[in-house]
Amino acid sequence: MLTNIEYKNYNKKDDIHGTVLYPAVMVAPIQKKILNNIISKENISSVFDPFHGSGTALYEAFEISPDINLIGCDINPFANLITTVKLQGVTKLIKKDIDSIEAYTKHPPKKKINFSFPNIKKWLRNDIIESLALLRMAIMKIKSKRNRLYLWYILADIIRYNSNTRSSTYKLHIKNKNDIENIENKIIDDFIAAAKKHYVKFQKKSKYFTLYKDDTIRKIKKFNKNSFDISITSPPYGDNSTTVPYGQFSMLPLYTIPESDLNLKGWELSNYSIIDNHSMGGSDKKNILSNYEISLIKYYLDNISNPKIKKIERFFKDYFYFLKELCRVTKKYIVLTLGNRTVDRINVDLVSITKKYLRKNGFECIGSAKRAIPRKRTPKLTSNVNKKPVSSMNFEYIIIYKKKSPQKKKK
Repeated sequence: MLTNIEYKNYNKKDDIHGTVLYPAVMVAPIQKKILNNIISKENISSVFDPFHGSGTALYEAFEISPDINLIGCDINPFANLITTVKLQGVTKLIKKDIDSIEAYTKHPPKKKINFSFPNIKKWLRNDIIESLALLRMAIMKIKSKRNRLYLWYILADIIRYNSNTRSSTYKLHIKNKNDIENIENKIIDDFIAAAKKHYVKFQKKSKYFTLYKDDTIRKIKKFNKNSFDISITSPPYGDNSTTVPYGQFSMLPLYTIPESDLNLKGWELSNYSIIDNHSMGGSDKKNILSNYEISLIKYYLDNISNPKIKKIERFFKDYFYFLKELCRVTKKYIVLTLGNRTVDRINVDLVSITKKYLRKNGFECIGSAKRAIPRKRTPKLTSNVNKKPVSSMNFEYIIIYKKKSPQKKKK
């Protein structure tokens, strides 16, 4: 099931997953291969991704079997929008809508369009703000919400490419002055070209999907036991602020898209860090570690410096709670893509910890593999600890577990 998973030549720009940038996405052909192997042999009616991100696994499940029920959850409203667009596609009027935007931007209204968000002038040059305001107004005039969401989806990348933030990292880091001055303002032309180029990839529509814009730690406990045949995801490997800042990465498009076209609960736009702070391990949710759970991470608690122990504890309180609930709601298979982060030069073996926890909770391993990450934005060596470089995550691990059949009681 997990032979030949390198896919070194896979380029997501060739398919729907490369139409918008999102951090640390799963490799689509691997997820499709695993799902196809399971679905072709068993009666599978539902697939659940509790951290759906950009919707890779859910979309690939839809490609394999359009009648499968797809359920996803993510705390990030930008991830929610991306996955929604992939699964619902566009209407037949999309080309006409793009043409109307092009016409509107060529003959803009004489009255200045006001548009702003927190620290906008730090992240966008004045002329780009004006162009973005015009483009934003044109998109808002589109009547079809399906098409409008697709257009916001396309705009997200255009904003980032034309912003003052560096493209070498997922975090918001300001470019130097010369680089900012040298940005060529082609935001409208680039948007029109991308919207026309990619809409053909969004012709399909799933009839059976439900996405929750919610904290998975809060939401998962509301599902019934054995609700999902397959649970497939790539959970966070640590708190977002010190691993992958999905929330911070998303803020420029989120501040641009009208709130009426986003699935919000009211807190998500408060500041640039709030989504990451609300994500797994980002804040204390009062979960308690059991003695068994403490035993799994005791080595790290004993060897990591005091300032970082709380972060490790906070993450694993959430992570173990999530795993326990995932085992409860999953009827047949759990498929996880994982990575091992480094804290204080100590490699935290999340993979081994996860395997032990799944076995403890009634699942048995039927497949696992290690894969080198061929292309990544973070360098192979990152910040220094005690004047020595620290390796970043250069491998990912895929594990497949199957729920054990309940043992019959002896008469």
